[in-house]
Amino acid sequence: MKVIQLNTWSCHLAPAIAQLFEREQPDIVCLQEVLSAESTHKLLGSIQEILQVYPFTYSYYSPLVQFRFMASTAQRGNMILSKFPILSSSEFWTAGEFQADFVQEIPYNAARNVAHCQIDTPHGLVHVLTTHGYHVGAHKLGSEETVKACRQIAHYIRSLKEPVILTGDFNLTSQSESMCVFDGLLKNLTKEYEIQTTRNYLTTKTEACDFILTRGIEEKSFTVLDDVVSDHKALVAEF
Repeated sequence: MKVIQLNTWSCHLAPAIAQLFEREQPDIVCLQEVLSAESTHKLLGSIQEILQVYPFTYSYYSPLVQFRFMASTAQRGNMILSKFPILSSSEFWTAGEFQADFVQEIPYNAARNVAHCQIDTPHGLVHVLTTHGYHVGAHKLGSEETVKACRQIAHYIRSLKEPVILTGDFNLTSQSESMCVFDGLLKNLTKEYEIQTTRNYLTTKTEACDFILTRGIEEKSFTVLDDVVSDHKALVAEF
């Protein structure tokens, strides 16, 4: 079973993401900053453009914000795609709430949540969760808000009995107090494999802030790809 984690950068490079999926043939994909648009007029990339090239049978989209674009509406949020049946799906909020009329004056952190799917894989039920973490502009060491969010996620995961895969752009480093909340609960593959960066030349940032964490499931391999499909690199784990 192959899992990909990627912050899509609002799907700016949608054709490149679709090509990556075609090559890697993932079974489950966890995405953040996913732009869903009724009509892009070729001015915006979108998840619809990607799925036209590489479709998935099952999906769950959890939008954080909604805004007007030209004569239509667009949303941005977290998404889980799967070739295996999604038995149930839900979300919980770690900061704010859904912003139905998102404008420039609304704070960037006004809406943060965790999308959760129970997926019926050939090897049994797996809980797959993905999130886009609270953003602290000056650094990736976190804050009181990020510690609180990670504790909320950890508490939620403790209530789940089956194996867990937690992914996301947490906007944190492995050494931050916030990510250390998961120590002893989940295996942090980004930390275990000593990944130095999950960013590329499209940004000046150099930290490893994207993660795949697991419980009750052993990875066969874990790789950070150099393909330029976003300002973040894609993480690939095989289980």
